[in-house]
Amino acid sequence: MAGITTTTTITNGIRAYFDKKLLKYAEQELILSQFGDERKIPKNAGAKSISCFRYGAPSIAQVQALSEGTSPADSTAMDVAPSVITKALAQHGESFIMTDIASAVDQLQAYEEGTRRIGKDLALWADSVTRNVLKGSNLTASNGSIGSAQEGGGSLDNSDVLTEVYGQPATTTQTYTGLNSDTTTATCNGDALLDLMTKATKNRAQKINGNYVYATDPRVARDLMRDSNWLAASNYGNAGKPYYRGEVGEIYGCKVVIQTNSFISLGSAVAADRFVYATSGGGGTAAAKDIITSFLFGEGAYGIPQLGGDNPFKPSLMISKGPQKSDPFNQRTYVAAKIYWQALRQNCSYYIIHMSKTGNTL
Repeated sequence: MAGITTTTTITNGIRAYFDKKLLKYAEQELILSQFGDERKIPKNAGAKSISCFRYGAPSIAQVQALSEGTSPADSTAMDVAPSVITKALAQHGESFIMTDIASAVDQLQAYEEGTRRIGKDLALWADSVTRNVLKGSNLTASNGSIGSAQEGGGSLDNSDVLTEVYGQPATTTQTYTGLNSDTTTATCNGDALLDLMTKATKNRAQKINGNYVYATDPRVARDLMRDSNWLAASNYGNAGKPYYRGEVGEIYGCKVVIQTNSFISLGSAVAADRFVYATSGGGGTAAAKDIITSFLFGEGAYGIPQLGGDNPFKPSLMISKGPQKSDPFNQRTYVAAKIYWQALRQNCSYYIIHMSKTGNTL
């Protein structure tokens, strides 16, 4: 509920006897950012956008026979001319306000909790922006609407050629509408993951630290855990490599990472509905149930802004307290945070969009 935190708001926190153990929030972690190429935004460079470079695929067109002692003409040399993709950063923020009396009598440390929650909310927002860009959807991720409102103009962000795979491709070649009616090969299994990796290898997608990464919903991960080829993260040696945030295991060497902010659409006979965010269908393989989008990543698939260092647009937290014109009696403390964020597809052939249902019905 939006508004000012007062003693009325936290009335349960100022009783004489109160159990301070609170149920933890179901917090989202910023998962997708760890697989993107971070692009630095230099300070005082006069730019509010990020740019990535897209190079052409390997080719034998410029390889030529050489004659002894004779150099080929300069005009036959290979031309390295990358295309530049640029997107403007979008600024978003969140704040909360607490009164001086609430702060003085609060037993639950609402001030610290509010500050922590702002950071988590901004992480969820940034993750949603990245997810929607990779999906090719025209949905925004702000004002409480992670997936319901279109961006200005309403045009889908799918001008690039994106690789979409459905269900279990080794068993049957699907479309979105076919996946809706499919009740037997619509879930994700080890063979499906192996097919995705084969497709990525065919596309010459480089691995990330020696592995492809599959970012998926907990329900899809549950389906994979039932596969006989599943290897839990707790059972393999990582040879000194750090675990990814959300990493739960691997199949055929592909790291599986859980994200709790998946793009979910309802099964439909209309192909364009795969870009519409909706979660009312629930789990299961029947028609009109949730169709969950997962991503298989190779290296260099997409770019995001660098959050640390001397980046002038890194996330920042502002705390304002003390007498001022709008608060002459110093009755309020204002806490606000802001972030500039954007994501852009750098090499579309280096990641795969996988849509599937789940056998989990919870």
